[in-house]
Amino acid sequence: MRPLACWLACLALGMPAAQAAQAAPADANALLLEVRLGPHLLSDGVVAWQSGREVFLPLGEMARLLTIAIRASPADGRASGYILDESRSFSLDIGAHALTVNGHQASFEPAQLRREADDIYVASGALALWLPVDLELDLPTLSLKVRPREQLPLQARFERLARGPAGAAATTAPLPGFALAPTAYRMFDTPFIDQTFSTALTHGDGHGERSASYTAYLTADLLGMEASLYASRRQQDSAGLRLTLGRHDPDAGLLGPLHARSIEAGSVTLAGVEHVSGASQGGAGIALGNRPLDQPSRFDSHTLQGDLPPGWDVELFFNGALVAAQQARADGKYRFEDRPLIYGANEFRLVFHGPLGQVRIERQSFLLEQPVLAPGALYYTLARQRDSEGANRALAQVELGLLPSLSASAALALAPLQGQPGQSQRYASAGLRGYWQAFIVNAEAVRSGDGGTVAQLGLKTRLAGIAVGASRTRLRDFASELYQGGPDRLRTRDELRLDGAPAWLPLLPLSLQLRRDTLVSNQSLLDAQARVSLYSQGTALSNSVHWQSQAGSRSADGMLQASRRLAGVGLSAQLQYELLPLRRLASMALAADRNLADGYQATLGLTRHLRDGQKKVSAALTKSLGSFGLGLNGYYSNRGEFGAGLQLFVALGREPRRAHWLAEAQPMANTGAASLRVFLDQNQNGVMDPGEQPVKGAGFTLNGGAHMARSDADGVVYLPRLAAWQHADLALDPHTLEDPQWQPRQKGVRIVPRPGKVSQLDVAVNLTGDIDGTAYLASEGGRRGIGDLELELRDGAGALVDSVKSAADGYFIIEAVLPGTYRLGVAPAQLARLKLQGPAAQEVRIGPDGAFVNGREVIVRAAP
Repeated sequence: MRPLACWLACLALGMPAAQAAQAAPADANALLLEVRLGPHLLSDGVVAWQSGREVFLPLGEMARLLTIAIRASPADGRASGYILDESRSFSLDIGAHALTVNGHQASFEPAQLRREADDIYVASGALALWLPVDLELDLPTLSLKVRPREQLPLQARFERLARGPAGAAATTAPLPGFALAPTAYRMFDTPFIDQTFSTALTHGDGHGERSASYTAYLTADLLGMEASLYASRRQQDSAGLRLTLGRHDPDAGLLGPLHARSIEAGSVTLAGVEHVSGASQGGAGIALGNRPLDQPSRFDSHTLQGDLPPGWDVELFFNGALVAAQQARADGKYRFEDRPLIYGANEFRLVFHGPLGQVRIERQSFLLEQPVLAPGALYYTLARQRDSEGANRALAQVELGLLPSLSASAALALAPLQGQPGQSQRYASAGLRGYWQAFIVNAEAVRSGDGGTVAQLGLKTRLAGIAVGASRTRLRDFASELYQGGPDRLRTRDELRLDGAPAWLPLLPLSLQLRRDTLVSNQSLLDAQARVSLYSQGTALSNSVHWQSQAGSRSADGMLQASRRLAGVGLSAQLQYELLPLRRLASMALAADRNLADGYQATLGLTRHLRDGQKKVSAALTKSLGSFGLGLNGYYSNRGEFGAGLQLFVALGREPRRAHWLAEAQPMANTGAASLRVFLDQNQNGVMDPGEQPVKGAGFTLNGGAHMARSDADGVVYLPRLAAWQHADLALDPHTLEDPQWQPRQKGVRIVPRPGKVSQLDVAVNLTGDIDGTAYLASEGGRRGIGDLELELRDGAGALVDSVKSAADGYFIIEAVLPGTYRLGVAPAQLARLKLQGPAAQEVRIGPDGAFVNGREVIVRAAP
């Protein structure tokens, strides 16, 4: 209970909340949206505000993403530019209540605008009227789809890329490739802590019961490694503890020549092996490997698992359709095991819901249509574990690229047998996978230690917009963790899977899975699962049916789900029904929620079980913004049962630069952070020395998208919740600097955030200068200005710093040049092409005061 006590003490002393919470408008909820234009992900982190029924989007950031020439100045309450064509001017002056759209005067309601420190936020409906786009906002998935009414410059660029030799694979802008700035490991560091305290009182069957629990999830550096600790204590149970130490590097820089990407010890999980085992539940062991951290765990399936605090639940969406949901397990984890992958795009979206109304989204995307391994490339995994059931597990697995379209795999495994606790079996497997045109063919063979064998042949492709997967598996005396042993074992298994939306019905994505098992006794077991989904006009519908046939007995059941937001109220319904052997309704559930001011949400639910006639009504009031989350809930049933509960959640983190504690109502232990200090580098050494001026109001871009945070009076900006073990490219946005002559010394920097760690970086800003002059063409009759002459500015090492072309009269200007000594000359390739002779490059020096260099002359003449 000490972390909770520490937090309560800090709260009593007035501990500041996180900057994101401080910056929030008093009557709005912050949303983090992904923005998509067709198949292209423009940004996965656009900040929006929800206030009542309206969602406000950032005008300047949306214009930048859509390549519309509008710039917002929130400090002045103005925005100006043009829409697609310079004749279609745009201007907004909030103070003067003036608006011009497409060159014509227009009107707006003051309630449609919010002026914040980082941008001017406009109600989504008004923004769609001003810009030539339709905006489809999906709040349950926190996504914004842009549908242009006219072609945007960005669309034209995508089309040009598609016509190029490598354009077919280009879906987003390339990463800038900034230099990596490693974050050093420490022997001990202050952890990030997610902690929950809950207490409940229930009454039923004539007696009452009280319960209380506390859980904490901590992440930090420990002994030069990444550490994660999960601790729980319930009133009636013993305490639970889980510790993991390790390192992760997406650039494969671990263990020297082994080029590992991950190594873990303590509580670890093992990946599954085809036909042998699924991913382990967790246990004491060690694991290492060099498989990319963003690749699926297996070729044709992927296991999603991670930490989940008590009281939370997680929904799994696959290609936009809800396919599974789980509550937090007793060990504080969730797991969706061996989710099948289809030919083409596989987009998994995990939507986490907290007991206090918190929402968090994670995405994992895989494109299964081309080889992952280049010829000669090798992926390996080595692991050993004693799982939570006491069984021994081990795995040595390799995958090798043989040809551009052919790869091989092999594995040695030790895994327990199904239904035989404590007994493990050894297995050896080998496989081939080939790619040809729009087909993927794979073959697998496995042999167990007792002589049993299994062989599989599979095919994946796409037909008329539908991903097709088919396989046949044949077994002989084979048993494993996935296949039951005994005299009447499985002999063959045939599977067929269809996923996608047919071209003639694009709004109804469907999924159909058929499986036929044949036993040694020739008995057949049939299983079919079908799901169809629809999303239209803000309403989401999904219906799934499961049918089974075994030994003449048939059963079928299904579930219908629906949700939408109406007049600011979120509505959802769930209906479970049975089709065989009886046709009847099983249960119904209705729920409604409404967001109140300051992050409060009210929820009301009604559940009815039709078999026994039980009815239950539940209600909750939650607070999910600010420095802590708080929830009150209660229920009552027609059987006289009732209960009430209270949950308190707080995430704690420490900003190390100023030793400030941050308390938030949203989890933070699974993510990293960055503390950036911006300063005016007067002596140009890249280090903030005593007396140098911090820069206030500076903003950054994260992976190309603008971030809302701004530096304070000390020049410090804190960027929370950075995705762990993924490259994060950070760049100072020059447009946020108050002096147009200020420019960052470096274009940007790349970091790899890790859970519970704050990366500290200093960002130097220099006073820059401009270089201008005139280019002339000399001849016997004199000289005249020459246009379209390409001038190059190179540094002392000969590297190209900038290049410009002269105007029609020969005038040129090179803007925002950092202090230093440079060489100014004409591009040699252009001189050779135009048969011109130019002078030797001339020296140009920009001083630390940023003084302009004016009147430079560059004279070229016809070559003899």
